[in-house]
Amino acid sequence: MTVLSGIGILIGFAVLMFGAWKKVNLLVVTLVVSAIIAVFSGMNVAEVWTGPYIDGFMGFAGKYLLLFCFGALFGKVLEDSGAGWRIANTIASKAGDKWSLATFVAVTLILLYGGVSIFVIVFFILPIGKSLFKKLRIPWSYFPGIAMLGTIPPVGMLPGSLQLLNIIPTSYFGTTLMAAPAIGLSVTVLYFIIGYLYIKWIMKNSEKHFDLEEFSLTQSIELDEAALNESAPSFWLSILPIGLALVIINVLKVDIVFGLIIASAVGIAIFKKSMGNVLDTVNAGVANGILPVIYVSVVVGVARTVAVAPFFEVMKNFLLNLSIPGLFKVVATTSILSAMTGSSSGSMTMILELFGNDFLSWGYNPELLHRLISTASLGFDSLPWNSVVVVFFTLSGVSYAKGYKHVFATTVLMPLVCTLAIILMGSVFY
Repeated sequence: MTVLSGIGILIGFAVLMFGAWKKVNLLVVTLVVSAIIAVFSGMNVAEVWTGPYIDGFMGFAGKYLLLFCFGALFGKVLEDSGAGWRIANTIASKAGDKWSLATFVAVTLILLYGGVSIFVIVFFILPIGKSLFKKLRIPWSYFPGIAMLGTIPPVGMLPGSLQLLNIIPTSYFGTTLMAAPAIGLSVTVLYFIIGYLYIKWIMKNSEKHFDLEEFSLTQSIELDEAALNESAPSFWLSILPIGLALVIINVLKVDIVFGLIIASAVGIAIFKKSMGNVLDTVNAGVANGILPVIYVSVVVGVARTVAVAPFFEVMKNFLLNLSIPGLFKVVATTSILSAMTGSSSGSMTMILELFGNDFLSWGYNPELLHRLISTASLGFDSLPWNSVVVVFFTLSGVSYAKGYKHVFATTVLMPLVCTLAIILMGSVFY
């Protein structure tokens, strides 16, 4: 039965990967996956669905529902008011040609660091990027790889970030959003140094790859720049709620949910004239957080199902007893599950649910584990079926054949280098 259980887990994860690739509804996919694991493990499917699967779902959803909903509301306030557009447009327009590309990346970093969803930000940066890349004669196929440079550090590396990957470990390790600040800042600098060198290298051949017709492939919504310029709040007013959220959560140590509520309320108050119907913004913003929390929760349900399968102890002991240093085991486990799920948040919650206590029992500093796992989960999740990758390629119109190699470099290889750097620095700082 143990062998059959292992086969069931492998088949289940293969189905999970295939379902993610084909964009099948994750609730349906994870129910099928948990059923496969149950059948091969000699367990009753109904009991698995109503037991460990739903327990895992409810455990995560109960803990993070408010965080997801009010985080989405905060992003919606910035979107509907035009504040997000104002921040992006002002920063990009103030930079000269020499710094325009770096500033373009910085726009994404700043908005993400402040807690805005990448699925909101992409609509701001796409038209800005289209104009900028045309002006600088940068091939449009470079857009996804360059644009996503700004998505990696604020999501998992930078201490203090209001993104989910920096929040989830706090519940398991008892850390704060500022966990391992020296290491986080160091690997962020390293990441951008490598990114700068990579962009400089690909620019050597940019002219022969430049094709003006590629810019017509984008499916982005054309923003009414004139209307936004007229209605959106000023730049300094636009960044006020983001700065407020970062201060009250990281400095004043206010609970994250309450911090986001306060920042959203302040945003609504000062942006009221720019927002239109406030109730519509609140309703849509809160609703935007429900589906993502369900999608992550169902993956946690699969993790709980795996945990009760007979093969789990064998698999767990194999991974934990690999003849490599402990931190490399953490990275290997995180990378494998990130690749399988195509989701950094989904894989992180699964890893912490299944292995978190074991990692802590090895005696490593919780802050080091926090920063290591949040960075490692960013690497192999960015395979072609990752939802963010799909969104960037779909909206930009860039083909995977032309653009994915650059995405692989900036979102898989570079985070992996930074992950290894964290391991090396861990012995120095901790």
